Amino acid sequence: MAPRYALVSLLLALSTSFRNLVNAQATNASVPIAAPYLSRPDIDSIVLNVTRHNDSLVSPGYIFMAPYQVAQAGPYLFDNSGNLVWTGYAVSGPASSHDFRVCEWNGSDHLCMYQGNQALGYARGHGVIMDNQFQIVKSVQTGGGLPPADQHDFNTINSGAQALMTIFHPVQYDLTAYNISNGQGYIMEGIFQEVDTMTSDVLFEWRSLSHIDPSESYVLPNTTDVSGDGLTKDTPWDYFHINAVDKSIDGDYLISSRHTETIYKINSTDGSIIWRLGGKNSDFGQDFNFSYQHDVRFLSENSTTTVISFFDNAYNGFNGSAYFSEGKVVAINNSTMNATLLHAFPNPAPFGPNDTSGGLLSASQGNLQMLPNGNAFLGWGSNAFISESTADGTPILSAYFATTGALHYRAYKFNFTSYPTDVPALYTYAQNDSAPTAFYSSWNGATEVASWTYYGGSSATDMKKLGTSPKIGFETTVSQPGYHKLTMVEAVAGNGTGLANSSVISTFVPGTQLSAKCNSMQCPMTGSFSSATQLQNTTSTIPSAAYKVTIMQWSTLGVLAIMVGLGI
Repeated sequence: MAPRYALVSLLLALSTSFRNLVNAQATNASVPIAAPYLSRPDIDSIVLNVTRHNDSLVSPGYIFMAPYQVAQAGPYLFDNSGNLVWTGYAVSGPASSHDFRVCEWNGSDHLCMYQGNQALGYARGHGVIMDNQFQIVKSVQTGGGLPPADQHDFNTINSGAQALMTIFHPVQYDLTAYNISNGQGYIMEGIFQEVDTMTSDVLFEWRSLSHIDPSESYVLPNTTDVSGDGLTKDTPWDYFHINAVDKSIDGDYLISSRHTETIYKINSTDGSIIWRLGGKNSDFGQDFNFSYQHDVRFLSENSTTTVISFFDNAYNGFNGSAYFSEGKVVAINNSTMNATLLHAFPNPAPFGPNDTSGGLLSASQGNLQMLPNGNAFLGWGSNAFISESTADGTPILSAYFATTGALHYRAYKFNFTSYPTDVPALYTYAQNDSAPTAFYSSWNGATEVASWTYYGGSSATDMKKLGTSPKIGFETTVSQPGYHKLTMVEAVAGNGTGLANSSVISTFVPGTQLSAKCNSMQCPMTGSFSSATQLQNTTSTIPSAAYKVTIMQWSTLGVLAIMVGLGI
């Protein structure tokens, strides 16, 4: 389907490398910048830098994403201005999180995501469902004696009663036709299951090797970063790479195979192929190309026409069919067997600092979400960007959280109301005991806070109201007249209702020497000891023998760390 132009692939790779280099130099950062919050110094969140924002056209709602290869990987919520609303770092465990979004379950809106242990190109884990207090209420697993669920889809359907989940399954296979003839090889079978979210019972199962021959693949063994070489059970040839599954109101399934570059409609009775779009054996005439696609979804279907959406990567880091990735909406005429492009949603420049390239090229991951008002919201996968466009393709929101290094599988926008079980966090500071008191207040995940009310006193039973201020961003900073030994804040809703109080805390007052370096709002952060003498005095009590052992231990750990990093 997509032409294999060696020159195009080379230019794609060069342009991607150059664009990443320019952006990294422009921001002087190759990883996300962390935001320091004095009320929550434990939070080392990404920063969502908004480069384009049309307030009159951007859809309401919160931005949902789950970045990884960042300081604190996990599910995040941001508002349209890029302010942090909630970080779920470590909420569901230490493993990777993907596909974080709103889902309906058990009669109300919940939060769904995949959580699991990351492998190269796939993962092993389970689906997680949380309530509006960010409490985990359900874990959903695949079954049938197969590996745990893969990261590529945890798609709840039928008001959350069932979920569609993918599995990457290594199996023994005769790969003689693919130059693996010294013995038995291994191939990665793509599987999806429809499971009951209450019981995890398997209601339907489909396996790629029962219906799709490996000869349909464009990715041969040992040719890409995630292809696998087919030689061992740990490196099976990933000929199919299933990365999305959806179900129509009529009951048939829609799946995406990245490595065959094909979208398949699957019969829900026997698993047979109803039609193929794209790839080597497409059933349709097309007025568009696509390759290495992700996130295929049914939008509508009747007796003659099926409308679907997907994210066209157009590139896998090695080969490509276009210079830029984009979201696509296409109409499939089941009578004439023609597929027509209805809408395309690129992310044109500027999408980052000093960018003039004209678009983004994502070698992996990514998604397209069609919003209720007709806007399109896109996550750019291996590029740490999100964007929103109107129905006619006009870009109205662009933002990024890194220029290189960090990734996110998908991103979404939803309305959501949450009520954390925790209470607001507070830090207060005064330069001395006669100076004003600076308040830093936040409440991780609380969507209903409109303002803060500030209290101070000399004892917990003598707290007086000092003033109020609107909530601004994740952490609101204000100064209240006078020194207050003890402090507290109250989170207030838009209708004036009090939501929750923070704990009563003591105000931090620096000593005389440090106070001289501070201002009325805070003290500077230190990054070093005051002098070499002070450091020497701190360590001089360590016996020399123990010191040598300590150095040897750390050296050994360092060598081990290097070995792990190199895959030795």
